[in-house]
Amino acid sequence: MNNHQYYFMIQQFTLFSDFFMYEVFSRSKPAITLLARILTGKPDLVVKRWGMEVKKGLPFFRHVRYDLFVEDMEGNLYNFEIENGRRALGQRALFNLSVLVSHMVKPNEPFCALNESWVVFLTRKDFMRRNEPFYTYEWFDRKWKRILHTKAHIRFVNGEYRGDDAIGKLMHDFHCTNPDDMFYDELREAVSYFKKEPKGVNAMCEIMNEFKRKSKNEGRRQGRAEGRAQEREAIMRNLREEGMSYEKIARITNQSLSKVKSFFKTQQIA
Repeated sequence: MNNHQYYFMIQQFTLFSDFFMYEVFSRSKPAITLLARILTGKPDLVVKRWGMEVKKGLPFFRHVRYDLFVEDMEGNLYNFEIENGRRALGQRALFNLSVLVSHMVKPNEPFCALNESWVVFLTRKDFMRRNEPFYTYEWFDRKWKRILHTKAHIRFVNGEYRGDDAIGKLMHDFHCTNPDDMFYDELREAVSYFKKEPKGVNAMCEIMNEFKRKSKNEGRRQGRAEGRAQEREAIMRNLREEGMSYEKIARITNQSLSKVKSFFKTQQIA
C-alpha cells in the first residue's frame, strides 16, 4: 500500500477503531477528561494520570490489559473499554473490576481506604437492546431491595444511543469519520491532528506501516496460498476487528462487496 491508500484508510477510522483510539487519547488529556466526565456523570472529575493498554494483575493469576486506565485527583480508579463485540461482556467487566479493586489498598491499610472504582464498557451496539444511554450495575440485595455500598460500579454505554444529551453527543462523535462533524472541541482537536495535520497524518501512516507488517506476518503464519492474498486477508480481518463495515473494507482492499462478505462468511467472522 502507498501513502495515498493509507490516507484513505485513516479517513475511515472512528474512535471505535482500537489503535486509532489509542493514538488519539494517548496524547490528549482534555479528551481523556471529557470522556471520563461524561461516561461517569462526574462533571468535576480531574484526571491525575492515565495510560493506554495498561497491564494489571496479580502473580500466578491471569492479567488484564485495560484499553484506558485513569486515576483522578481523589484516588478513584477507572477502566474504560472500547468494545466492538458483545462476547462475555459481563464476565470481563467483573474480572476487570476485581483486578482494579485489588490494586487500591496497600498492605496493612484498612478496607475503609477503598476509593471508588469504575469499569465502563463503551459498546458499539446496544448492550441490552433497550435504547437507554447506559446500563449501570452495582451490588444489590434482591429480597430487601437495597444496594450494598461498595463504591464499585460497572457500566455499559450504548454506542447506538443518539439522545440530545452529553452521552448522545459523545456517541455521535465516536462514530464520526470527519472531525468537523463532531460536537466536542476536545475530540475534534485530537482527531484532527491525525486526520488533517501533516505531522499527525505522517505519524499515523507510520503506524499503518506497522499495521501492514503485522498483517503480513500474520498472513505468513496462516500458511495460505500466496503472500499477497495472505496479507489482504489478514488486513481484512484486522479492519473488521477495528469495527469497519464490509463496504469500507471492500473499498480499502479494492475488492467487490460480495467477495468481502463471502470471505467473512467462510471465516465465520461476524
